[in-house]
Amino acid sequence: MSFWMALYISAIVFNGFYFRGSLGPVEVPLSYVLAVLPSLPVGGMIWVMLRHIETSDEYVRGQLVRRYLIAMGLTLLLCSAYTFLENYTGVKIFERLYVFAVFCACLAVVTPFTLGATRNPS
Repeated sequence: MSFWMALYISAIVFNGFYFRGSLGPVEVPLSYVLAVLPSLPVGGMIWVMLRHIETSDEYVRGQLVRRYLIAMGLTLLLCSAYTFLENYTGVKIFERLYVFAVFCACLAVVTPFTLGATRNPS
């Protein structure tokens, strides 16, 4: 997973320099390919998460699915609230390309609270 995250961050940093013109003139055909490039590591991270769910036993699988669903719901809630805020008040806090980063942050916040959610107290 850390490989895909490093690749994701590298692609975003590279695109930031490229599209600001720091690395030379922006060429149109190449710009379309580079604009989509950061989404490929996101797909890799999702694939790793799914593989982790598939290779886990039933208990861990249930815990992981619960965490991912809660984090996804929280991400949807935050992003829809932000979109309404942006549309009606003109506030611009972050770009929508960081939605997956928001999901990862929500997953990091949710995980400690769901560790013992279905544990048997005995």
